[in-house]
Amino acid sequence: MRTIFRLTCRDIKHALSLRTFGVWIVLAGITVFFFFTSNGRHALVETNQVEFMSIFLPQIIFGVWAVMSVYFDLISADREHNVLDCILSSGVTKGQVFTAKLITTAVISLLLSFIYLTPIMTVIAGLSDVSIAAATVGKYLFPFWGYIMVFAAMGVVISVLARSSKAAMIWSLACGLILMPRFFILIVDSIGAVFNLSEKVVNNLSLISPGVMMETLSNLNNIESWITATVGFSISVVLLFVIAYVVFKNQDEYNYGE
Repeated sequence: MRTIFRLTCRDIKHALSLRTFGVWIVLAGITVFFFFTSNGRHALVETNQVEFMSIFLPQIIFGVWAVMSVYFDLISADREHNVLDCILSSGVTKGQVFTAKLITTAVISLLLSFIYLTPIMTVIAGLSDVSIAAATVGKYLFPFWGYIMVFAAMGVVISVLARSSKAAMIWSLACGLILMPRFFILIVDSIGAVFNLSEKVVNNLSLISPGVMMETLSNLNNIESWITATVGFSISVVLLFVIAYVVFKNQDEYNYGE
């Protein structure tokens, strides 16, 4: 446990770089700007309602890349800098290394959720009431954390498969484009039209996109869709981490660095 704790502290320090803080603070600032320039502020003042898109529109557009910018080199950077083979040579197992990466992913993802939500919740509390801001955090924090965890797990998989940080960055950009919710829905609608799929099947397929899944998970009115989204998030995160671990465990890490 002491070894895993030390590795986790090291990985958290690596993940919380100036790049990470810069990207997520800017994204949080864009969210506040969109809130004031869209219908978000008007809806809050007039009806005391906080619209989903008024908070998460920047995340829906840029969120995939923002998340993967933190995790795409979580393993590949260690590999390239000859750190990973040194750690393994000291007697640390790959299981311990990966467990530390997994814990780091969960902790950092939760922290990123707070970094993103804190500025906009402060604005909402100032314009309306603290209770509304607190209720909004309670409604969206878990879905947002799950949303980040899906992309974080995907970033870890890419970091393992691509082996180099440069290749991992290219793969991350491509995945971010494909999984952008509006673009992904167009793809799903096209597939549904070609194969004459029912509307229910098309809607379920659209939940594959974490952005769409997050919006569904934050809506408790439709229990069936909520359960589908919850199961989808859980399966996605577990499956991605299992793939990452199996591949990582069977890779040769020694003397890989450039």
